[in-house]
Amino acid sequence: FIDMDYIVGSNKQIRQLKDSIKKIAKSNSTVLISGESGTGKELIARSVHSQSDRANRPFIAVNCAAIPDSLLESELFGYVKGAFTGASVQGRVGKFELANKGVIFLDEIGDMPLVMQAKILRVLQEREVDMVGGTKPIPVDIRVISATRKNLENMIREGTFREDLYYRLNVINIHLPPLRERTEDIPCLVQYYMDKLNREYKRNVGISKKVIEAFYRHSWNGNVRELDNVIKGAYAVCDDLEILPSDLPTKFEFKDENAVSYTHLTL
Repeated sequence: FIDMDYIVGSNKQIRQLKDSIKKIAKSNSTVLISGESGTGKELIARSVHSQSDRANRPFIAVNCAAIPDSLLESELFGYVKGAFTGASVQGRVGKFELANKGVIFLDEIGDMPLVMQAKILRVLQEREVDMVGGTKPIPVDIRVISATRKNLENMIREGTFREDLYYRLNVINIHLPPLRERTEDIPCLVQYYMDKLNREYKRNVGISKKVIEAFYRHSWNGNVRELDNVIKGAYAVCDDLEILPSDLPTKFEFKDENAVSYTHLTL
């Protein structure tokens, strides 16, 4: 169960997002979550599931970019025994069937090949799946939440993403802003990750103001995921008292002692 408190931030867009999730969760409409890598798209999908009537039903996550094209159909739809060379003799239930009565999260839907896009469209239209090698469709009651880091509208123009599938997926749209557009949330995000690590390791490590200042100047191409990883790495090498500039990777910049300080940016 993902509580709304897991969505950390006081940025206007984040506050609006939290309000929207409560409303979105009440429907069964498909949701498309867009945003750069590392912005927390799966967290939002899990939050929608947790706030919905399907909260006690399965949440099945599938990373479409991580499964080879040749295996994607059998992973999503399952297969009957003997369906192809190397198939399990027992057959296998697919992700859509596993998500029955719950939610299936199709992450990086923009990486799905065109052939599979047509099959996903049919599932959304007919609410049934065809197992590989099967002869009878299997009805499924699912809510589909998808996510992408890519611009699907550009992909439609390029002919690499189906327009009809896009409109089926994009009934409700959620866009997650990159961290560089919500830098005011850096202190509360840092505090969240530091508290989490201190609880886990039963320590009381703090963090230098100079480190926070450097965080404000960083571009954060990896977004919140990158911030989380940087803090974990610095925490692992710091002493027992405080994370210092010397504990950060060399890509971070630090101003000299005479530079203007971000005195208002404190944890």
